[in-house]
Amino acid sequence: MSMKNEAERYKFVLEKSGLSKSAFAESIGISRSHNYHLERGAQKPPREVLERLATVYNINLNWLIHGKGPSGIESDCAEIELIEQEAAAGPGREAEGYSEIHYFQIPYSLIRPHRPENLKAVYVCGDSMIDERINDGDIVVFNTRQTEGNGIYVVSVGNSLVVKRVDFSANTIELISANPAYESRCYSGYELEDIRVAGRVIACMHRV
Repeated sequence: MSMKNEAERYKFVLEKSGLSKSAFAESIGISRSHNYHLERGAQKPPREVLERLATVYNINLNWLIHGKGPSGIESDCAEIELIEQEAAAGPGREAEGYSEIHYFQIPYSLIRPHRPENLKAVYVCGDSMIDERINDGDIVVFNTRQTEGNGIYVVSVGNSLVVKRVDFSANTIELISANPAYESRCYSGYELEDIRVAGRVIACMHRV
């Protein structure tokens, strides 16, 4: 694909991101109208936008501005910390005190617009989340900076590590399974002291 100018290269990054134009603009901290002007070459990306493109999408700025060198977006992978411990998608699995840490590579396209340094991953054990297509033996990637708002999370419950849908309310936290064979559990009062939300699940990798 021949790209003659900066605007065409910018649009290429947008298309490669796999996001809508609104979501892409939000991922680099600009308005949709600003994104519109950058796409069409009516404006050039200011320094702060260039920095966000380099950080969020691993863009080679020499390529973006001058068309020289690799883009940095086409085949690069992010390195994510993988905790060698299983998080239960079931009744609960005791957390090990000294879990080993390894790293694995994952395509940027699967985690954008999340920043790799905010992400961790853990193995799944059990079938309580099968209706959310999270299966036994999968690896879930979670964002440690996202710990609020209803969604699917990796949660530490006392000495157990679990993957559940979490429903937050003013005085309770409900951990909900996505398998009717498992009951939901509500925590309130002093019980909340045993709950630590590790991060929101943003991707799941299936084994074959």
